[in-house]
Amino acid sequence: NDEPVKVVVGTTFADIALDPTKDVLLEFYAPWCGHCKALAPKYDELAERLSGVDSIVIAKMDATANEIDHEGVNVSGFPTLKFFPASDDGKVIDFN
Repeated sequence: NDEPVKVVVGTTFADIALDPTKDVLLEFYAPWCGHCKALAPKYDELAERLSGVDSIVIAKMDATANEIDHEGVNVSGFPTLKFFPASDDGKVIDFN
């Protein structure tokens, strides 16, 4: 997980997305999704630009291969972007 865009899986979701010391932008994607493929270069560029900011994590999760159970995380289309602000409350903000 040394790439600028961190890869999240079901077992690492809580450790990465709910880290109370980090602001996390998480993309839920599907490998076959055309919109996800179109977003990828810009998402990678964003992660590169912010890679030096320790308090920000840009991450992605293959939502077709991983399941999570967290209030406020409902993935009904791809890509879905969610923002997890640094805090202890597990709050989720939809990114539109």
